Amino acid sequence: MLLSFVICAQGKENKLFKTINSLKRQTIDDYELIIVNDDPSIEKESIEFLKDQFRENEKITVAFNNKGQGSATNWNTGLQLASGEYVSFIKEGDILEPNFIEEIKKITQGKKPKIDILEYRLNFTGLFESTTTTALQMDKVYELPKSTEVFAHFNQMIYGKIFRLKYLKDFRINFRRSVRFDTLFLYKALGQARTFYFSSKVLCNHRSTVLKYSAFDLVNQWPHILNYYRRIGAYKELKDELNYAYYYQMTYDFLNLVKEFGNKQLYKKALKYADTKMENKIKSFMKTNSVFLEDRNPEFTKRIKEFEGFVSSELRKIGK
Repeated sequence: MLLSFVICAQGKENKLFKTINSLKRQTIDDYELIIVNDDPSIEKESIEFLKDQFRENEKITVAFNNKGQGSATNWNTGLQLASGEYVSFIKEGDILEPNFIEEIKKITQGKKPKIDILEYRLNFTGLFESTTTTALQMDKVYELPKSTEVFAHFNQMIYGKIFRLKYLKDFRINFRRSVRFDTLFLYKALGQARTFYFSSKVLCNHRSTVLKYSAFDLVNQWPHILNYYRRIGAYKELKDELNYAYYYQMTYDFLNLVKEFGNKQLYKKALKYADTKMENKIKSFMKTNSVFLEDRNPEFTKRIKEFEGFVSSELRKIGK
């Protein structure tokens, strides 16, 4: 089997129905779907819906929790149950393009060494309308760890990725339980991968929503990521790339996302938090970070160069 999809479900029948239908429309059916229901208190009708999916489709496995476990534990459950060559974590409501599996098969089959991590592009709807972008060259196999630019420009979200299951298990890469540490999972996986591929194909429509966990978890993972690379002896070689990714997340992705939530108090808190974390660090970063000096992302470069003024301006808009 080529691909195992894992969904951490919250009993959203309408959303789940859309995702399952998009799988049924695939041009090839070389897949399984693992649904881990995280909410035992959902309505009886939703439970029956999940059971019906299991009974009616041999490609679907459903696991029920006795109590809410959180995404990390459920994703680990999915990894344990998965039997595909590759595994991908998707969200209730994700709509996969009909050629999703066909395209993944074209990219991965016959490659030596095998592709360990593959990223595909997403169409985002909901909080914002956009399509995945990257500073990396698309449709290219990167040999890791010597292709160090991947560590700097890797998109820091669990969705839109496919992982070779055997190498995850060989290196015992899983999610830290009870906390939202998906970026740590990504960078652990990247740190042990031999190959990475970024596909130019837009293969999924993904609805972005306000996070159900603390937005600050997005950036609070970074001390753990940097410590992990120190433990595996790779930090010194990848220092500039990793710190570029950290600064990018803290000053750009994190703040842009929180702003979209429409919660002024949360956005103000995020601005002050990022400003404190970056205090007295940005000037040195701009002068010495080799990845930043390449200027592959002009919008991020502009943000960093004007960061103090940007924070002050945004705080004025919402009222200090």
